[in-house]
Amino acid sequence: MNKRHEGQEMINMCKWMASVGLIVGVVLFLLSFIASAYNKDYFLTIISLGIIGASMFMFGFGLFMGLLTETYHRGPRENV
Repeated sequence: MNKRHEGQEMINMCKWMASVGLIVGVVLFLLSFIASAYNKDYFLTIISLGIIGASMFMFGFGLFMGLLTETYHRGPRENV
């Protein structure tokens, strides 16, 4: 594999994982308003907000690591 595309591959993987987590979190959040019998202690709301927050953190961390990997594999003259 070409070393110049390792960072882009990591960014795309984290975008995919964050998108799935965000969709699941939003669906659970909307479901928590509809299914009020299961949501007496706001358990679904807390879980859904936790999933959304974890997805955002995963995207930010993956973006940071991907950009760091791409920058590291470049030579010192290519960064300018």
